[in-house]
Amino acid sequence: MFKVNRFPVLILFLFVVVFFSLKIGFQENEWLMSLGINILQVIVGSLSLIWLSQAYRRTKHNQKIFWLLLIIGMSLYLSSTCLLLYLHISQGVILPGDMSYMIWLLAYLFFLAALLAKIKEMSASFPHDSYIFSSIIFMITAISISINFIINPFLKLSGSSWVVTITPVIYPAVDLTILFAIIILFYLIQNNEEKKYMLFCVIGFFFQVVGDLIYAYSLIKDAYQPGHFIDLLSLLSLFFIGIAGFYAKEIKNDGELKTLNSTRTIDGIISYTSIFVLLLLVVLSYQRNFNALSIGLLLTFFIVLWRQFQLLHKNKKLMNQFKHLAYHDPLTGLNNRRSFLEEIETVLKSHQDSQVALILINLDRFKFVNDTLGHHNGDEILAKISERFKENLSVDTLIFRTGGDEFTVVFSNATEVTCSALVDEILTGFRKSFILNDNEINVTASIGISMFPNHGVTSEELMKNADAAMCLSKENGKNIFSFYNTDLSIAMIRKQQIETELRKAIQNKQMFLAYQPKVDLKTLEIVGMEALLRWKHPELGWVSPVEFIPVAEESGQIISIGEWVLHQACQQNKRWQEQGYHCICVSVNVSVLQFQHGKFLETVHKAIQKSKLDPQFLELEITESIMQNIIESKEILESLKRMGIKTSIDDFGTGYSSLSVLSKLPIDTIKIDKAFVDELEVTGHYSTIKAIIDLSLNLNLNVVAEGIETEGQMKILKESGCTTGQGYLFSKPVDADEFETILQKIDFIKI
Repeated sequence: MFKVNRFPVLILFLFVVVFFSLKIGFQENEWLMSLGINILQVIVGSLSLIWLSQAYRRTKHNQKIFWLLLIIGMSLYLSSTCLLLYLHISQGVILPGDMSYMIWLLAYLFFLAALLAKIKEMSASFPHDSYIFSSIIFMITAISISINFIINPFLKLSGSSWVVTITPVIYPAVDLTILFAIIILFYLIQNNEEKKYMLFCVIGFFFQVVGDLIYAYSLIKDAYQPGHFIDLLSLLSLFFIGIAGFYAKEIKNDGELKTLNSTRTIDGIISYTSIFVLLLLVVLSYQRNFNALSIGLLLTFFIVLWRQFQLLHKNKKLMNQFKHLAYHDPLTGLNNRRSFLEEIETVLKSHQDSQVALILINLDRFKFVNDTLGHHNGDEILAKISERFKENLSVDTLIFRTGGDEFTVVFSNATEVTCSALVDEILTGFRKSFILNDNEINVTASIGISMFPNHGVTSEELMKNADAAMCLSKENGKNIFSFYNTDLSIAMIRKQQIETELRKAIQNKQMFLAYQPKVDLKTLEIVGMEALLRWKHPELGWVSPVEFIPVAEESGQIISIGEWVLHQACQQNKRWQEQGYHCICVSVNVSVLQFQHGKFLETVHKAIQKSKLDPQFLELEITESIMQNIIESKEILESLKRMGIKTSIDDFGTGYSSLSVLSKLPIDTIKIDKAFVDELEVTGHYSTIKAIIDLSLNLNLNVVAEGIETEGQMKILKESGCTTGQGYLFSKPVDADEFETILQKIDFIKI
């Protein structure tokens, strides 16, 4: 906020007091009155010159020309005043002479040049048509009044001085040009940070123009005397021009534009007021000798004027409607993202000494709502959610719809305690079902919170960190809230780095396939192998699949990576077969995104064709989540079966498995998850695994146990009827060269 310094206010008050003291004290002595006023003008002019010089030193290069021209103009004005003071003391002259008038005129020309330079500097980023019309109307009115009341009477005067002849023409012309310039400048500063000090400059020159016009009119009427009101206007003019330089140090010098309210209302007031004044003066010049024509003209003018005001009112109403649409979401009525980007900056600037919470609310699985109920019903749910926000949150809490299913709340003067309470209210609001067409719809939300200034000082940082906290809430089960923390920042940076480097990993040959054998638990012979993706980065080192596979799925890179893995595994298996090794099946993991991809079957077919691998030696391991969409999954699995490719359900028992649908799916194998195998020796309870094995055998499915690490685990599995095992007890995953060494052995290592 712009702060008013007390020093220039006190100086101004002192000058006004001194002026009126002179006026009262020397009312009967024109010489002393004129002397005192001239001295006062020299003091004010000198002080203003100092302030302008300081502004010149402080500002940037492209702004210096304005202050330099003002300094020259003020110096000339001060020189002319000093000359008048000298003549006043030495010769007793009260009114200015020819030389003083000429120097003042030269000063005015430099003042005008300064204003024009400033207009050129500021108008480059401002639409000219917003002020030209009103400025022209105002200038026509001012010129008409000046010609009628000042220039014409002056030209009728006779005198020996040539100054008397040119003064009524040149001075009003320069003054009116200055008036025109400050009108334009007034419009320009409405949308600029420089308004904070340029307004003083505009006021100063306005006092100067008004003072000159009154002075000229007073000379015509022979009514001027030292101590006249126009002398005070002259002092105020010098002071306000100087004070602009004084305050120029208190704002940024970058001339940053701000979006303010439209100045159309000011345009209308200035232009129509000018027309009204001009018409009033025309009417008065007839000395009330009206006739039917003049009365009709007057009535017509007022009707047109009233019509224009109606149009202005309608336009203003339309502009307000457009502004509302620009800053509000039409569906929910909440402020939109554009409004958020502007409001958050204002809030952060006005709360530098307190905390501000940025709360990011993302609806959980709202795409599912749109897909099942339709987008129209989804929109109705969003509208109901917005209404519930308005009910649960206080009026002064800012809430925005910043995305399709994303809302943002800005909470000022916040602490973690008050913020947690507010978020609890938001989550509580979601516990009540939404009624839509007599149906109950349940929606939950995951929330992330970042705090200013601890978690960021810009809106971009706060939004990014709140988004990271929101993602953490989703990962931890949804329908909860999380605060941002520095550990999360490290995790975000790591995740971003992995996503970036993942795009180049295959091209830079950083990825390769490791192979882990599948073993017949009775004979301990190799009956198959699983191809596992490994990544060694030159800087990050070994990156675990547990870390980079979720990133690949989230970023969509898993499609291209999975295709590469499939081709590599098929080609390697075919190569070993051609080298004479025992023909065994290679298993390749397939992510849900791959499985659901429209070109998945085409990709598998191309891998088989290109490698010339017999399809019976390829097995695709698919997670249980395919059972969420049983119809489409069944069609894909049947297509794979027709191609001769085996399929298995990986990590069985940890996901969405429904025992009743297993018989409906054309799968060949069930893989028991390592988590069940780990519990065999710890608890001694293996009824779950026994049930899975029995079910699989009854359905004529093969069973593979993953993660076997001890002989005890293998023994229990064999006794339970499991035929095939895989784990570190037999071999860890090894690269192709090392696995080839294993294939070269006639018998696998006996346990």
